[in-house]
Amino acid sequence: MDKDECVAEVLTEFIKNNYSKMIVEVGCGRFSAIALALRSFFNVTATDLLEIDTVDGRLAPIYVKDDVTCPVLRVYQGASLIFSYRPPLEIQSSILALSERIGADALIKPFGSEIIEDVRLRLRSFRGLPLYLFKNERQTGV
Repeated sequence: MDKDECVAEVLTEFIKNNYSKMIVEVGCGRFSAIALALRSFFNVTATDLLEIDTVDGRLAPIYVKDDVTCPVLRVYQGASLIFSYRPPLEIQSSILALSERIGADALIKPFGSEIIEDVRLRLRSFRGLPLYLFKNERQTGV
């Protein structure tokens, strides 16, 4: 099992243990392991700027092309969690703003040892994996 697969397994476990209902992955790109693992347990939507033929085709039934910096809100409405695995710095604030707007938590697993300094995010460790979590006070999906 490579490092991405191990991270996907731990993230999937964390999300399964802490969330219910609808989950949205932002910026899934070509790495589909987390969304694919979660779709057995949740109503999952995976989003990215890429066309579906550029991302993993197995995501087709749950994939929506969307730009989190200018999101189509109906894609995210009802989500208990918006998460992203290794999102670029330039979209991290958009992920948080979107989660605040729709009343969902946000979870970001950054690249390697990247540190996120946004005070809304709290660093947590789950099975040794550093995760940044924003708990939305308006959260109704958990």
